[in-house]
Amino acid sequence: MRPGDISGPADGAARQPHVLAAAATGAYQFIREQGCDPDRVALSAGLRLDPDLSQTASLDLAGYCLLFEETTRQSGHAGVGLSYGRHFTPDMLGLISFIAMASPTLGNAVENVAELFPYHQGGTMTRLVHQDDGCARLEYRITAGGIIGRGQDAELTMGMFCNIFRHVLGQHWAPRAIWLEHRRIAAPGEYDNAFGAPVHFGMGVNAVVFDRAEMGCAMPQGNVRLLDVLRCSLTALPSAAMRPQAAPATDLLLARVRAEIRYAMGNGVPALSQVADTLRMPRWTLQRRLDGMGITFSALVERIRQDAAREYLARPTMPIGEIALLLGYSEISAFSRAFRKWTGVSPRLYRTARQAGGDRQARAHAGTGQVFVPAGQEI
Repeated sequence: MRPGDISGPADGAARQPHVLAAAATGAYQFIREQGCDPDRVALSAGLRLDPDLSQTASLDLAGYCLLFEETTRQSGHAGVGLSYGRHFTPDMLGLISFIAMASPTLGNAVENVAELFPYHQGGTMTRLVHQDDGCARLEYRITAGGIIGRGQDAELTMGMFCNIFRHVLGQHWAPRAIWLEHRRIAAPGEYDNAFGAPVHFGMGVNAVVFDRAEMGCAMPQGNVRLLDVLRCSLTALPSAAMRPQAAPATDLLLARVRAEIRYAMGNGVPALSQVADTLRMPRWTLQRRLDGMGITFSALVERIRQDAAREYLARPTMPIGEIALLLGYSEISAFSRAFRKWTGVSPRLYRTARQAGGDRQARAHAGTGQVFVPAGQEI
């Protein structure tokens, strides 16, 4: 990395993380039940839903997330992720679920999911956190950049996780709470039906919060010998995109800082101290590490905002007001002024140019301040 180079692939997007095709089990029929054409939805997401696809085949993670965002858009049903997650029994999720079910106890199952989920789905962080109040939480977050529509994925994944608990504790089991990173997107009643527990929005991570005492419950199909075989099968999958990738420490730190900035933007402009606290390091240490890379925190925030703005504007149905909020602006006018400063054009005109002339042409004109305007359009 050259000193001062903070562009790179946005949040590690060049790694193109994938998810095992088991995560899309039953998706074709589910999408049809939402009143949509599954082939059309899949085409919009850049995927092909093949019923004969092996469960260990790889699907592009961005496309997988977009599959459910597109189903939401085309069906008009905001609770798509909640519905899909509720119907998704543990045996449908492939190796990662078989590992959970073969674990001796529920606690072992949760620990195995937290440890091994990144092999099932790349570009993802999962961890088990023990709280001081007698509870624990299984956390989940996509860390890969460039995946801008992830609310439906978060909700369906929390539903999948809950169903692992229900496999042991019964269908009427409910978590202590559910944490979601995004703002509420479905009707309150749909969250009640899916989780039967308080749902907290705008959190720093997605999580299922549960009683630690439940971790001692025996798994009904626990099988230690089978568990070893399943663990080896998952971690030995040939797709390198599935595996946690080794990278230089400076690259890892920068990727983590970029990810934390991006996740914090919806609550306003993140401060260096805020990110340092999240990364569990002193503020001065983070400042020194960034200085050593020739990067200023403010320039990094600015660049991430620019990259995110272009990604969001590439989605024609995403309101500009919502984009402004996601980037930490309280008003559309403030976002518009900043975007003009970056590109020389307004967000609306950039979007129009991109739709009419393609992203490359829009970026070229925006970068020079020369605006491509389709016939009949006014600046």
